[in-house]
Amino acid sequence: MKHLALRFSTIAVTFITLAGCVPATIEPEPPRAIVNFDYTPSTEAIPGSADATFAVVGTRFKTPIPLFRTFATNMTKDFGEILTARGFGVRGPFMEYNDMTYADKEGSDLTLTAEVEFSPDTSQIRYSSFGIPSGSVTVKSHVNLIVSESLTNERLWTRSIAITPFTVNLQSRNAYTVRANLANLLVNENRFYSNVSHALEAQYTEIMNKIYGYLEAKEMAVVTQSARDLRKEKVFK
Repeated sequence: MKHLALRFSTIAVTFITLAGCVPATIEPEPPRAIVNFDYTPSTEAIPGSADATFAVVGTRFKTPIPLFRTFATNMTKDFGEILTARGFGVRGPFMEYNDMTYADKEGSDLTLTAEVEFSPDTSQIRYSSFGIPSGSVTVKSHVNLIVSESLTNERLWTRSIAITPFTVNLQSRNAYTVRANLANLLVNENRFYSNVSHALEAQYTEIMNKIYGYLEAKEMAVVTQSARDLRKEKVFK
């Protein structure tokens, strides 16, 4: 009887040990979100009803992150839609002002471009002893909208657009040998990338709504007249 109890005890211990070796189920990393920075103006004026033509010049930004590049590129594209919806003529878009020919400059009254500044703060990220990060990242952004006379490229009108900062939480399963910046996290963390993308999409709509509001025909008519006066003064003396 003693031998039987011992064998039972051994079997029980073996079962418990083997059960403890079964790994816990790990939720797979979700796919990355498909980014859709797109804006459609809410109302449209009669085509050509505003007596001015804009040349759209590519939005400038400094932070070398592909997600931000897509943001800026789509903003440039949607400038054309906003201007058309406001009744202006449109040329471009051009990557840079220097890409415009003389005919493009002379055939436009104004140029429209923007400068976008992204300021990511990763100071709230903490790392475990295994190098696994967790915490949150806050991203601030700022847009300068610029209208210039097209032939001289002299600035005539600017608007500074501050956008509400957003914070995205991070809970990683990846170990990093060095502290990761935002670019690294966006490359390696699918869930985090998706959450940042969705937050940027909301910001994009907020920014474009404000830009649409600023580019009204009455105010731009005043700027256009200033541009034409400047052109006569500096070019056709």
